[in-house]
Amino acid sequence: MSSSNIVKSGSQTIGSAGSLFGFGAKKPHYQYEYYHDSSVKGSATVVILFVVGTAMSCTAYSDLADKCVSGQSTVWVTVDNNPGGLVKLDEKDTAAAFNDIVANITKRLGGTASSTAKILVGGHSAGGYSAIAAMQENGGDLSFKPAGFIAADPLGRGAGVPSLKIECPTFAMGFTIETCAVKLDQAGLAAYNITSNKGNRVMMQIRNLKSGFGKQITHCIFSSDGCTACPSHEAGAWTRSVMGKFCILFVDGIKGKKATKAQYVEATGDKSDLVNVFYGDETATV
Repeated sequence: MSSSNIVKSGSQTIGSAGSLFGFGAKKPHYQYEYYHDSSVKGSATVVILFVVGTAMSCTAYSDLADKCVSGQSTVWVTVDNNPGGLVKLDEKDTAAAFNDIVANITKRLGGTASSTAKILVGGHSAGGYSAIAAMQENGGDLSFKPAGFIAADPLGRGAGVPSLKIECPTFAMGFTIETCAVKLDQAGLAAYNITSNKGNRVMMQIRNLKSGFGKQITHCIFSSDGCTACPSHEAGAWTRSVMGKFCILFVDGIKGKKATKAQYVEATGDKSDLVNVFYGDETATV
């Protein structure tokens, strides 16, 4: 069996923001970077569209993307719905970017994905919220029904994630200790609990124990290098490896080979004491 060979496209820009007041803008406007394993033969059968978190760029999630596509017939697409801007909450911008990629999937993804690929959506923090709000069950403008959702501690405005719905299978990620002012019951935990498809939902809850200033695993651990306020340290790098294993199991379930809770627990490896797994009919708690 050949070893993985992860290829990334580099940052690509669609449309333009126009002038300071939006004059001359070309919509949709977004940036994206996609990843695939070139050692896997044939066009990918799964595409994951993942929106970045606050202040992040489309190149910020390379480590997580690598882990999720390694050895898989999957293309991971990191999408920045507001290039150059801090705020990623706009569900209309997210829907416009997702719809454009799906409508032009061969061109946008360089022929790496099948035109009939299953489409999963998701995102981190504000981007995750925008992806939920963009779905049809929440009155959003998404033109398709996602095959699954990947919720990396999504956080929204107002009533936030708990006020929304997720009808498709969900892989949610969250924490046991609040960081970055992200309320636990408003983010990853909420995304798992609002998912009505209890037959195929799972949550990876990281026990981010306090371990000294600058060493605690935080809300930004999904990105490769964290953000200015809470950089990801090597102490938390293991989480992305486990996330990748969970993602692969979850995607297998979307394709018809559903994993058991025991398989998800096994995927935590020697970090089982630092990860709580919620599954199926179970309600996630802190």
